[in-house]
Amino acid sequence: MTYWLWSVPPDLYPAVVRTQTFALRQQGRKRLDEVCPGDHVFAYVPGSRVIAGQFEVVGRPFEDATALVPGRHAPHRVRVRPVVVLPEEAWVPYDGFARDLRVLDQYADVRPEARFRRVVQRVLHRLPPIDGKVLEFVVRARAGADPEALMAAVEAVREARDAAPPRPAAPPEGDRPESAAPPAQTERGGVVAEPGVGYVAPRGFDRAEATERLIEALAARGFVFAPWEVAAYVTALRTKPLVLLAGVTGVGKSRLPALVAEATGGAAVVVPVRPDWTDPGETMGYTDLAGRFRPGAVLRAARQASSHPARFWTLVLDEMNLGRPEHYLAEVLSRVEDRRPAPGGWESAPLLTDQLDVEEAAWQAVRLPPNLALVGTVNVDESAHAFSRKVLDRAFVIELAARDLAAWDAAPPAPPAAEAWPASAWTPRAVRLGGAALDADEREAVRQTVAAVSEASAILDPAGLGVGYRARDEAALFVVHAGETPGAFRTDEGGGVDAVDVALLTKVLPRIDGARVPARAAVYALLAWAAGEPDRPARDLVDGWAGAGRPTSLDGARFPRTAARLARVAEGALDDGVASFWA
Repeated sequence: MTYWLWSVPPDLYPAVVRTQTFALRQQGRKRLDEVCPGDHVFAYVPGSRVIAGQFEVVGRPFEDATALVPGRHAPHRVRVRPVVVLPEEAWVPYDGFARDLRVLDQYADVRPEARFRRVVQRVLHRLPPIDGKVLEFVVRARAGADPEALMAAVEAVREARDAAPPRPAAPPEGDRPESAAPPAQTERGGVVAEPGVGYVAPRGFDRAEATERLIEALAARGFVFAPWEVAAYVTALRTKPLVLLAGVTGVGKSRLPALVAEATGGAAVVVPVRPDWTDPGETMGYTDLAGRFRPGAVLRAARQASSHPARFWTLVLDEMNLGRPEHYLAEVLSRVEDRRPAPGGWESAPLLTDQLDVEEAAWQAVRLPPNLALVGTVNVDESAHAFSRKVLDRAFVIELAARDLAAWDAAPPAPPAAEAWPASAWTPRAVRLGGAALDADEREAVRQTVAAVSEASAILDPAGLGVGYRARDEAALFVVHAGETPGAFRTDEGGGVDAVDVALLTKVLPRIDGARVPARAAVYALLAWAAGEPDRPARDLVDGWAGAGRPTSLDGARFPRTAARLARVAEGALDDGVASFWA
């Protein structure tokens, strides 16, 4: 079987679908003789620069002068069977598939931006097997194929990639032909990654060095974040596209996402949440009295991010718990757990389930793309709602604090040169632990994390506060991702911060909330476990923590930051009977 890319004029494509016949006038005629039954053809519509469908050839080429479209003479034809015909709103845009197809290597003597043009100018072009498998996956993903079919397509891509010869290296700068240009780059300057399924490591991107420059850039702006806090935010955002930033007003919860986006060449959009958000109307959209669909904030952000796949987008829901997220974000919370492999990472199923009118149907195909994350800022006071388990189980919670109010006149360091991160730098290694390819050191880190999460869950289980497989996997993947920037997990003084400790702090502790005896008992036992002193009473541990000045890290503990935060929770439980991370 051979894969072909067929450039079909926009006015001819509807007739192609209707008659199940591809046709051309003259350009591509010689190659048409090579097309055989069983070959697969991808329809490329040049006017819109999209892939519109996949078809299987069912007969030999033939001649027919009957016009498919009035005034259009295209006598050279072949019969096909539709495999996937995408609705117009789901057509695959150029940026989602074209730039790094291996067929472009055949035109290395021309400028990179002109290579794909050379392909489509031939009207009918043979594709390497790896390109066919990638496009087959992309089309199936856009069509909403079932998970088993998608995973089969993923495996086919991997097998084709393993069997394909290595791509030729770019010639040295001095040897590059005059007609050629430097290697293709993303719109924000990052090197374009090979078209991939799920995780593809960004080329030429030093993650550890880039994270250090990011930490320096934030310090140069005069904002006080510990290096490990910045590293934890970036790692959490990469691991799961839903992060909650908690803390008192004025500690930089809203500024951190904006600063990180600015320093990495991304984009951050801030949407204030209102107390009257009681349904998905403001996030997904609604139909007004005139019958017109009004898209919501999340849907608009998802569509904008999909239109700019080379840039990472962050939607900040400011004061997220003024409303109830499980009400106004119900679809998003479900879709974020239904992400499937896609070019550039993982994307969800379409966000909307209700059918819209034809002129508004483009919104029907909008998904959570790989280059979009949601960040919620959280104020803990009597005016806000408590988070449900459905929300907390799907998010990382990072608590920010004003660590040194006396530091106000220190001169900030000189800002480093700005660096744009490729969107693929935010792609997780996997969304489930079983799908991650790990080396020996990473497997050991996962083993330690899983052991710690399992022990903590066993202590919390009697109170109904234990964790499930999702939280286990995400805590472990957080530690795997943190292992790529170990130097960034440090304090201002340079002391190391254990990534497993941070994973417990951000993924396990936020679920603690209860006023009954089992919840208090679980907190006391978990404090003793985290402190590494199982036989010491909770009151003694809390008194020792308070006597030390209520630090955010308990020196000598098994998990210093988890233990210090648990001491704060236990203090509240001892004083007023409520054991809550959010008190």
